[in-house]
This record gives sequence, structure tokens and C-alpha cells, in this order.
Amino acid sequence: MKPLVDLISEQGRDLTEKAMVVLSSLATIPEARIAIVEEGGVTVLVEAIEVRSVKGKEFVVLKLLQLCADSVRNRGLLVREVGISPLVALSQTGTA
Repeated sequence: MKPLVDLISEQGRDLTEKAMVVLSSLATIPEARIAIVEEGGVTVLVEAIEVRSVKGKEFVVLKLLQLCADSVRNRGLLVREVGISPLVALSQTGTA
């Protein structure tokens, strides 16, 4: 899982978008969600909100939702990673 999370953190690479799609598919599996979070996935996704296009940011938000929807622990991690401010900003400027 770590190489996938690392790809997402790299900016300007074609593989980054593909890694996000793979992450999205894996995030539907409970065991994979745990592995994504353990490998720093929440932190990487919060950082990605800052640098992506609006469409990319919205995709990142969907991934965060997948990781946090059923987990109080992951939601707490999102708050600790200062993920709320970027989400609020996106809610005010996003297209969704």
C-alpha cells in the first residue's frame, strides 16, 4: 500500500491520477482502508487538497469520505491533520 500512497503524494505525474483510481477501488475493502490509513493515506490526501485542480480536489474529498465514513478514529485523524480547513474552503469553491 505504501508505494500507492507515495504515488499520490507526487505532484505532476501521470501515475498520480491512476493511483487515486486504484486507491478508490481499494478503499471499498475494509482491510484496505485500514492499510491506507496506516501508510499515511489521510495525511497525503489532506496535502493533495491543497495542490490539485478543483476536480482533483473533489476526487480527494471522496476518498477521504470513503476512509472516514465508518471510522471515528479516521475522522479524528483527519481533524488532527488539519483537514477541516481545506474541506471547508473546497465546499465554498467546489463545483459539486
